[in-house]
Amino acid sequence: MRFRWHNWTAALLVVAACAAIAGGLVWNRSRKIPGLAERMNRLPAGTSAIYIDLESLRSTGLLALVSGQNVTEDEDYRAFVASTGFDYRADLDSALIGFANSEVFIVATGRFDWKAIQEHTKRSSGVCRNGVCRMPATTPKRFVSFVPLHNSMIGMAVSADDWAVTKMQDKIPNPLSPPDAPVWAGASGESLRRNESLPAGTRLFVKALGDAKVATLGLHTASEGAELRLRAECATDGAAAGLESQLRGVTEVFRKYLENVQQKPNPSDLSGILTSGTFAREGAVVTGRWAVNRGFLEKLLSGQL
Repeated sequence: MRFRWHNWTAALLVVAACAAIAGGLVWNRSRKIPGLAERMNRLPAGTSAIYIDLESLRSTGLLALVSGQNVTEDEDYRAFVASTGFDYRADLDSALIGFANSEVFIVATGRFDWKAIQEHTKRSSGVCRNGVCRMPATTPKRFVSFVPLHNSMIGMAVSADDWAVTKMQDKIPNPLSPPDAPVWAGASGESLRRNESLPAGTRLFVKALGDAKVATLGLHTASEGAELRLRAECATDGAAAGLESQLRGVTEVFRKYLENVQQKPNPSDLSGILTSGTFAREGAVVTGRWAVNRGFLEKLLSGQL
């Protein structure tokens, strides 16, 4: 069983890196960067979210494994690098990415060269009005818009709406509880039910999570490996019991499938992860854990899967 997740990883890092386009337009409003919970309140209501702590990944050496070739193939990012010398591997610390239909919203932190980026914006037919800026993306009828949030933090949107970033100026309480993990994803059950673009082997799990109110999945790293941890909040204790049963059942389906094809779970690919799941419930909250082999992470990030 081989699954190609590398394009997903590269795409996320491209989106995060392109947040730097807006980074230089941040004025010195305060010294302390707002915490993650406050940053999440900048995302419009109903968005699914992915968080990447590049500073942590950088310190563990995992970020260095990402293939730069796929990332720099993006035309917007390639032009930006050539114009400003920005390198997300060293200059971007974190990216909180929200998805709502065809729109992407980003809150990014890092180190940005204001003068160089301002010049790049002008060369890219960009315009600023009352502190809110936008420029055309290379994709037709798409725009990158951004607004200053802090001297080291920006809000950005990629959308057909050329001023979509103004949706991030109001703070809206976010129902997601971010896990203490360098990489995590979170969404409402409603959003998960609408998601049809999923990697092979994960659809049954996500379908089960569609009955939850909200769910988060965090990647917790360690020197010997890593672990995926799920937290799903349900409306009632009964709904949580049903979800726990479904997750156990889906895991057993994968195990039986491998037995039928006379294949053992491989820790170095997705089959080993999906069959390692363990689940528990406390009241209306269901938790799950999956072991992640460090070798799998290295193959994933280096594009070998």
